[in-house]
Amino acid sequence: MTSLECNRAPMSALRREIELSWRRSQLSGVQPEFTGFADLPVMEFDPRSRLLDAAAPVLDQIAAALTGTAYSLLLVDRDCRLVYRWFDNPRVETALETLGIRDGANLAEDSIGTNALGTALETRRGIIINGSEHYIERFKGLTCYGHPIVHPVTRRLAGVLDITSTNSHADPLLAPFLQRAVNDIQHRLLDQSKASERALLAAFQTISRQRRAVAAVGDDIVLTNKSAVDLLGPSDYALLHMLAEQAPARPRSTDVRLASGAAVRLHIAQVTGSDAGVLFHFEPIADSVVTMSARPVATRPADHAPTTSGPVLIVGDHGTGRSTAARRLARAEEVEFHQCADIATCGEQQWVRRLQERFSRPTGAVCLDGVDALPERVVDQLISAIKSTPRPKIILSSLPLRDAHGAHAALAALCVERVEIPPLRDRIAELPAITKDLLRELDPTADLRLLPSVIELLAAQPWPGNLHELKAVLAHILQYRHQGDVTVRDLPDRYRVASRARSLSGRERAERDVIIESLRRYNGNKQKTAHELGISRTTLYARLKALRITDGQPPVPRSGSR
Repeated sequence: MTSLECNRAPMSALRREIELSWRRSQLSGVQPEFTGFADLPVMEFDPRSRLLDAAAPVLDQIAAALTGTAYSLLLVDRDCRLVYRWFDNPRVETALETLGIRDGANLAEDSIGTNALGTALETRRGIIINGSEHYIERFKGLTCYGHPIVHPVTRRLAGVLDITSTNSHADPLLAPFLQRAVNDIQHRLLDQSKASERALLAAFQTISRQRRAVAAVGDDIVLTNKSAVDLLGPSDYALLHMLAEQAPARPRSTDVRLASGAAVRLHIAQVTGSDAGVLFHFEPIADSVVTMSARPVATRPADHAPTTSGPVLIVGDHGTGRSTAARRLARAEEVEFHQCADIATCGEQQWVRRLQERFSRPTGAVCLDGVDALPERVVDQLISAIKSTPRPKIILSSLPLRDAHGAHAALAALCVERVEIPPLRDRIAELPAITKDLLRELDPTADLRLLPSVIELLAAQPWPGNLHELKAVLAHILQYRHQGDVTVRDLPDRYRVASRARSLSGRERAERDVIIESLRRYNGNKQKTAHELGISRTTLYARLKALRITDGQPPVPRSGSR
């Protein structure tokens, strides 16, 4: 018996395509005796997606033709999530429910082994899986035929259509029958694309005559004129896709720094008649105009020297880069950092004495990090020291002073100039440039390019640790790769799951974090998550949609060295 023998079926008895599928299933860690169907990851999907819109009338016709045959009809999307199911026999539906075949279930090979949906998606070819050829024992009573649906414009996989029966062998007429149905769906996808892309192309051609850098972004298409090609790098296209997802109904503008370092003002407008189509035109601006965030900030950036001799206050969450901002503010001056938290170890009197001694030397720059943590009596002494002259350049850093009062409010009032550093989740438009700078800082010799899909996944993270957390992720990548393209599989497992949470209130972000953590704990199982949170599944689905959470099991890491 070989290592590929599974459920006592020798390798010699398997067709070549089934043998390879079993091998992939085995390498993914799937066990032939798998019984954890109730824990299969279940992911949200859009019931109004282009795939379902194109497939709906075709599925209705197939269902009508299959009535009375005891066949079942299944459709998965490009992520192998089950988005449609139809059963002629309710008993078959119940049986498949017990096997985890339910809306949103992940039916990929690395989840449930060899099956007509996951294997067709993996091979991009139509395939029949006769009962015993399934990798998992519980599926051996089913025979399935699956055929991939390929988008006729982008040539990307859009999904897989499958017919399943409880017969021991598939009817040979199923293959041409299902292939005709897939062709009909593909034709409808083409009609969708033609109408949407015609509208997007017309709008792009109109605005591109203005002889400025212009780009148009749709679901499956990106158009750029020559000026935009010269301006944009690979990671900038990911930025455009992210901004397109957030595009408001009315045109708006935002200032960003591209991966090349160029500062531009992006004018963003949706295209009427094009599904998710968005137009961008780029207006070069001076670097001084770009703040530290893509959204308007009522403070000046940290790239410019203070315009007054008074102290400057830098405000931001942990890990947002307050120390870096202090060094930029100091310019040529060498910054001496004093950690306010050191009071806990050295005592108030000694800490104040050291500070007063340093203030007596009016040269260089001093940064007091974490003034929000100082006791009020120490803050009073600090205010007196700041008011004395001469003294060195003083930079204060603090967590956001939302509820400052008493001495802390008085200290903040002394700072005519402030720099507010938004959390990383609010600086998504800067992500390509930020990752480039951090990679250069971590390893100047590395020659890496983060693919747009990676940038989009990173942009979808909540980043509670801000820049420090992002830097740790990039350091992980550098352990395995120093040149070439960084793909999704190069990311740590937990960062391969998207959880979009932009433009949410503080309460909504807290709620989102709790839901995401529970989903991860139960591998995406909505029923267990709802039970833990004390809400119904209906309420959970509503909150997932409102908070824009998508959750799925991270893919199995690649084997072997890179």
